[in-house]
Amino acid sequence: MSYNVRAFKQPVYGDSNLTAITEIKKIVDSLKPDILLLQESAYKEGSKIKDYPYVFLGYRKDVQKTLLTIYSKYPIINKGFIDFSNTYNNAIYADIKIKQDTVRIYNTHLQSFFISPYIIAHKYNDYGYLSNLNSTISRQIEQAKLVKNHALKSTNKVIICGDFNATPYSQPYRILKKGLNDSYVSKGNGFGATYTRLHYPLRLDYFLSDKQIEILDHKNFDLNLSDHEPIYIKFKL
Repeated sequence: MSYNVRAFKQPVYGDSNLTAITEIKKIVDSLKPDILLLQESAYKEGSKIKDYPYVFLGYRKDVQKTLLTIYSKYPIINKGFIDFSNTYNNAIYADIKIKQDTVRIYNTHLQSFFISPYIIAHKYNDYGYLSNLNSTISRQIEQAKLVKNHALKSTNKVIICGDFNATPYSQPYRILKKGLNDSYVSKGNGFGATYTRLHYPLRLDYFLSDKQIEILDHKNFDLNLSDHEPIYIKFKL
């Protein structure tokens, strides 16, 4: 399961006693994924997710990056960081031993688009929307190449997951997808939307895997517990 949880800050409407972490934890407990990847996590709230003996908390003191986490019911035998320059975005990876096999899994959060609602509401004519868009895409391409080149050096089967902040028609997606299977393309249904904040169904979150890995199922959700929705994949080595 891969999920950008927006630091568990999404309001839960209808009951003031409910919180995003409480509801997200219920989903995790019900689905019981063997491996859980979170983007934009938060240490205090993330620690409430239990039943995972192996956790890679992608935190480093004095390094200003959004928190990525890998929870696993299988041993993590190696782990590391891929730093993107001049941004809070980043990627982490873990080599996970699943029975007799070892799989390298990347938890990836590519460059985020940022257009302030205040700027949109006031329609500032001097705001460079196009230059902002082009700059973000250029950085995503650079970041995607870093992850892809790192993955190509692995001797294990590879899975690249996470929030790419890019559509399936984008160059960053094509860079990461090359030579890998997309779980949604293999077993998904409908639009496969993982982001609907702009009132348009966008697929920005992915599970890309080595072609030796068989995709058995891909599920999308409509939880409204973050600005993204999780994806849940079953696969066979």
